[in-house]
Amino acid sequence: MVSIAHHRLLRLGRQEPGLLGSVEWVETHLAELQSHAVAYINSDDSGRGYLSAGGTQDLQNFVSGVAREVQDPETKLSIFQRAHLRAIAKAKDAQERGDLRRRSDLVIETLGDGSDFTAFQDHAGISTLDLSFGDENDGDQYHSIYDDFYWYTHFVDTDFAYGRALSQTGGTAIMRLADADFVPVDYGPQAEAIAKYEADLEKLLKDKQDEFTELNLELKEGVFAATNDPRRPMLPPPAEVIPPFMNFAPMKNAVGSLRKSAEHFSHALEQFRANGSPKLPQESLNVINEELLGISRLFLSRSGLPERPWFKNQIYAPGAYSGYGAKPIAAVREYMDEKKWAEADGQVPQVSQIIEIAAAGIDKAAADFERELAGLHPR
Repeated sequence: MVSIAHHRLLRLGRQEPGLLGSVEWVETHLAELQSHAVAYINSDDSGRGYLSAGGTQDLQNFVSGVAREVQDPETKLSIFQRAHLRAIAKAKDAQERGDLRRRSDLVIETLGDGSDFTAFQDHAGISTLDLSFGDENDGDQYHSIYDDFYWYTHFVDTDFAYGRALSQTGGTAIMRLADADFVPVDYGPQAEAIAKYEADLEKLLKDKQDEFTELNLELKEGVFAATNDPRRPMLPPPAEVIPPFMNFAPMKNAVGSLRKSAEHFSHALEQFRANGSPKLPQESLNVINEELLGISRLFLSRSGLPERPWFKNQIYAPGAYSGYGAKPIAAVREYMDEKKWAEADGQVPQVSQIIEIAAAGIDKAAADFERELAGLHPR
């Protein structure tokens, strides 16, 4: 347990079985966590290869800075550079490669479920990082009887070089969080990610409208009957109800507000750094940190997700039936996956309101930050 001003950063572990340890611990200490916890840093399955970082994107710039300072044990590049170049190599098209080349940070992956970060992120609203190395192991297994010391030292990280790199990455992150005068967040990447989540919902609706329209047309034309092999007969798929149009305007407007607030805060950070990162009075730091600490909690809803009230976060959540997979904006997305279009449309205003509340919180923090900076250099 280390301190940032009068707040605390907590690190907890034990995943199995069923996340019971971390879930019960978070529920027991929920009030204390929501009052004092700055971030949760998680590490679960790690091996040899490239840095993988998941979590909430308010820490994206922060963890990118950490990754620039840790050396890859085999290539001697920074783990940031190696992960960045790998992302370019694996990009699906020229546009994605171009977008990656223009970036100055790593892209934080969205977390779903399956490790101890779940209760911190999805229930308590704590900013989260999940760090690991992998994709170059000589053997692969998961939760089998072979998951032992012999297997790890013969087929994974045989000399523990990447275990050391993981310790350096997590340790550097913890020390930087602990030593920071104010919580080192930046909301630009988070606003960018949430905008993409909203755009993905619109694309999903359009794709389903097009898919079902084509399916019903082919059924009417007799395409399936004509192409059915009489020796291997198959039933045609049932006709589908074409999804109605949904009103995403409230969410698009909320995302617009979030982007403006994030830009406001990023501008305040730039001013702070341009002025040489001056030392702020402790009282000013307390005010700023108190506000920054609460912003990640603003994405929570007291009622939680539909049919899953324990999951309070309206942006980050696992899918109900996707295992470890994430389903961002699950209140809307899950109903769309179930073809419950009216219910999905009904969730848009509630999620939009949560995003607007978070945007207002970020904007206030930015304004207060600027006011404190102006107080150092009164006209």
